Amino acid sequence: LKNLKMKQLKLAVLALFTLVSVTSTSAQDESNPWVIGFGLNNVDFYGSDDFNTQVKDFLGNTDWNVLPSVSRVSVDRYLTKGFSAQFAGSINKIETTLAKDDTDKLYFAVDAIMKYDVNYLIGETGWFDPYVYLGGGIVSVESTGDTMLNVGLGFNTWFSDNIGLNFQ
Repeated sequence: LKNLKMKQLKLAVLALFTLVSVTSTSAQDESNPWVIGFGLNNVDFYGSDDFNTQVKDFLGNTDWNVLPSVSRVSVDRYLTKGFSAQFAGSINKIETTLAKDDTDKLYFAVDAIMKYDVNYLIGETGWFDPYVYLGGGIVSVESTGDTMLNVGLGFNTWFSDNIGLNFQ
């Protein structure tokens, strides 16, 4: 049972989405190197080894675990030539793994990633800032932790010079 739960935990982290982070400083560059983000996170447990079931689960939202408040905080620092470092922490309450309300556990994660601004390669895109990232983190569910490799894509959308949304 413990191995199954650890496997589910590892698969959940693969499906961990930061849905929305509201940034509170200007778009990141040499002149404005810091970004502070506050947002939501979603933890989705995959309960099957079958690829088709995982895809179906990925596209559905019946087993998402989301706190209805700020549950993620991040700090980004622009480094050089499109690279920035991000440190983030998130917390969540896991209530659904395989069926609605089948568990009640505390989840937290701490991550450190390097991001590369794709605009550095393709040129400025205005309000849309895509990036790729690579890093690592520690995830814990009910004091059972594991280290994770974080690889992915994300983008920022800017509504003004100081306010935007981040999807990662």
